[in-house]
Amino acid sequence: MESGFVKIIECFNITAIGLIMELQHNENGIPPNTHIINEKTKERWIIKKRVLSGTLLIVDSETYFDCETEYQHISSQYKTKKDREIAIQKELEKRKNGIYWYLLIPENKKQKVKPEIGSIFKIYSTIENQLKTE
Repeated sequence: MESGFVKIIECFNITAIGLIMELQHNENGIPPNTHIINEKTKERWIIKKRVLSGTLLIVDSETYFDCETEYQHISSQYKTKKDREIAIQKELEKRKNGIYWYLLIPENKKQKVKPEIGSIFKIYSTIENQLKTE
């Protein structure tokens, strides 16, 4: 993944939490309130916080970035210890590939459509957004 961009890997709505997206990137984290834009469709989203995997937290294997100052975690339940171990390995593989969970909101509150899986968004820092609106 090219620096300055994110790829949408997966999107899912979690009741009482919101829209969680799996984003692939090569950044050293993405700070809260960072904007991302699909330059083709002009669709814009705001990253509110990082979502940590409770599964990885339990085994002290989650990846942290200093700039990600707001976060929450989501835990999953597994029927067997083997299922949990498989889930841990899958999440660790995602981290090796630069895939992390984030809570996002649309910049335009009327926007209701999830972004298309596989689409690429450019990262705009809050400073860049402020300069464009001044």
